[in-house]
Amino acid sequence: MKYILGFVGILATLGQSLGQSPQSKPVVIELFTSEGCSSCPPADRLLSTLDREQPIPGAQLIVLSEHVDYWNTLGWMDPYSSHEFSERQTHYGEALHIQDVYTPQAVIDGRLEVVGNSAPKLEAAIQQAMLQTKVPLQLRATRSDKGIHVEVNGQQGVPRGAEVFFAVAEDEVQSKVSAGENSGHMLTHTAVVRSLTKGGKLAAAGEAGIAMDLKANAHWGKHLRVVALLAEHDGGKILGAALCELSEPASAKSE
Repeated sequence: MKYILGFVGILATLGQSLGQSPQSKPVVIELFTSEGCSSCPPADRLLSTLDREQPIPGAQLIVLSEHVDYWNTLGWMDPYSSHEFSERQTHYGEALHIQDVYTPQAVIDGRLEVVGNSAPKLEAAIQQAMLQTKVPLQLRATRSDKGIHVEVNGQQGVPRGAEVFFAVAEDEVQSKVSAGENSGHMLTHTAVVRSLTKGGKLAAAGEAGIAMDLKANAHWGKHLRVVALLAEHDGGKILGAALCELSEPASAKSE
């Protein structure tokens, strides 16, 4: 972690977070994690630091925490786990020619994978991912009592057949773990993916984009974000991404 945090001083000197400037290149970090894995809390904390500090100049780090379910039989049922994320990790493993998937595993832009609690390896993968050209996306998202309305448009260079996925993620999530390898610990998570929805193929710039309504569970917290992922037709390499923070519905604010 100290390796990546060394860049924080550079950002402080410049007086702004370069990772969040309009000229920044988005880099997506998907962390496959589990509350049942004792090696995962350090990776969860590192992911939170990357999201909060944005320590890599020129990069907008878009993080997603995806909790797998294959640890659930070993003493603790992760309340944020889903078999969907286990399958997504397996798909990445096949695409990246990895014999076995594991936790914590970080997949960067669907192109590279590293151990999720290794700051040096993550920093190197991020720098490599920044060499790729990204498709600019424009994302708008609004939250109401009925759900989340999203709209996304491609600005230029949208490849034929590229598909959009919308991830709704929750922040400031905590769990008191009472069994398994992390028994007795309070765990905190960032950008926990609550839903991942295929939005369809994105048209070229100047043509109609994608607009749709996403379901939102009433039990999700008030701190949500939407991430649009533009991926190759097989759901593999990420060609572009955009993030939009969501505010509470007006009715919730008035209570």
